[in-house]
Amino acid sequence: MIGFATLLLVLSIVFMGVGLFLLLAIKYKHYKLIHHIFNLDDSISLISKSENRTKEKFKVKLTRAGLTQKAFNEILLASILAGASIISLVFILNMDQLFNILFVIIGLGIMGVAPFLYIDEQMKARITRIENDLAIFIDLLIIILEGGGGLNNAIDKVTQDATDVLGKDLIEESKIFKYEFITYGNEVACTNLATRTGSEAIATIAGFMRLSEETGIGVKSVFENQAVEIKQEEMLNIEKKAATMNIKITFIMFLFILPAIIAMMVFPMAADALMPGF
Repeated sequence: MIGFATLLLVLSIVFMGVGLFLLLAIKYKHYKLIHHIFNLDDSISLISKSENRTKEKFKVKLTRAGLTQKAFNEILLASILAGASIISLVFILNMDQLFNILFVIIGLGIMGVAPFLYIDEQMKARITRIENDLAIFIDLLIIILEGGGGLNNAIDKVTQDATDVLGKDLIEESKIFKYEFITYGNEVACTNLATRTGSEAIATIAGFMRLSEETGIGVKSVFENQAVEIKQEEMLNIEKKAATMNIKITFIMFLFILPAIIAMMVFPMAADALMPGF
């Protein structure tokens, strides 16, 4: 068995080593390796395509997660250090062979899997944040468009004045979309917007915006129709949650409350049966 004091000492040494490494990395950035890890060019553009298809897909995943290459390298470095620290316990502590194998597997798993699991979780969280703000964002755009403003002016106004209402993810995407819309045109801007976000709702809106330019339909009509669909879908999700709420409450009652009630009735009866004279 591993003593608690020994384990605490090992973990303290590991954390001190990681902290010292990060301190050196921040202080001595002129070293080539550390400079390469912590000072990369973080600009991510979907306009310039890479010849490496795997690298291109990974760049899209980083963009959807809202991460830069520098941030991913820092996460990867932290995962390697954490995994190596766990594996080092095999050589420091005197444990059974089974624990040694388990620690090695856990360490290798953290090194190889943890950064990519983190990216996937960040992707899902960012898509959720964007879609939660989408209905309000579209409503604000519609108000400005009804007042006679153009799409670019509407995006500028919303991104500047609605920072307290909308999350930064959707605001940043709107600014990038406006820049690409002016620079590269509607088709490229809409395609990149759908690719960057990874949201099905955004992809639908982008598809209708491309269609509106081809058919001459105003973007105001597109936004109005999409706003209605998004609100209907949100209401449907709320109704689904409300419909399943009774099932969840019933399950919780059977799992936690009902056994307690049964115990309150059965234990006194059992006590009387075992000790009738008391």
